[in-house]
Amino acid sequence: MKCRAGVICLPAGIKQNKMEVHHHPKVEKKNFKEYFLEFLMIFLAVTLGFFAEGLRENISDHSMEKEYIVSITQDMKKDSAALTNYIYKSIPYHSKWLDSEINLLQKPLLAGKDKEIYQAFIIGNLWTYDFFKTARTISQLNAEGFRLIRNQDAANAITDWESQLDYNNITLVKAMELQSDIDVSANIFADKYVTNNLSGIALSKLRDLASLDLSDIPKSAHISKPDPKELDEYIKKLKIYNYFLISNLQQEYKFDVEVLTKTLNKLETAYKIRDNKKRFISSN
Repeated sequence: MKCRAGVICLPAGIKQNKMEVHHHPKVEKKNFKEYFLEFLMIFLAVTLGFFAEGLRENISDHSMEKEYIVSITQDMKKDSAALTNYIYKSIPYHSKWLDSEINLLQKPLLAGKDKEIYQAFIIGNLWTYDFFKTARTISQLNAEGFRLIRNQDAANAITDWESQLDYNNITLVKAMELQSDIDVSANIFADKYVTNNLSGIALSKLRDLASLDLSDIPKSAHISKPDPKELDEYIKKLKIYNYFLISNLQQEYKFDVEVLTKTLNKLETAYKIRDNKKRFISSN
């Protein structure tokens, strides 16, 4: 088989196939409307994602807010129980023993009254009614800056309760100063080593307001004969302290309970917290 110049020839018996030609598909250009729809769909997807994340955080914050409020109401109920105990049990109990100490020290003769005087002195002056709020939840809220408390009335109520405690602390510090002065002044007739030992015994017994028995007081507990003027001055301090406990500290605690009760009612109402247990607040 002869081939012309410039032409590829195949051997005999092999057929020459025609070359296949591939055509590129025709790409249609998108118009402005189609581009706009694609942009709109992407924009809506991103926006909905932001909304969904914001909604999730909002639900989470509301849940945490409710948990904080429930927790702080539980703390306040503990505080209410403690204050009520101080008002109607602890302070009157110690005040009664302060009266006994005053009466004993005003007797013409102190001889033979050593144990009774030590007993009245220890119980009357023992400090078992210092109130400090339960700070478990409030400290967390302060750290958060009350960001989670969206109900302004609730936030204001909690702040009012904290402000009330600032006044409470002033009265409490004054009572502690008076009591400390009495402890020091008692050295005119009492042995400080005996009183220190008895204070430890009394603290373990007075948690339930159990009395310090005369049998707990050692035979070495003797009363030194005090200077009459110093004794009179000491008795005056006892009377001032006793009056302060009843007229100031006890009344301050009562006002604390009133503010605390109002705060609890506001929180429980605002957040629909049901309390099936009877709150331990005396109405006396």
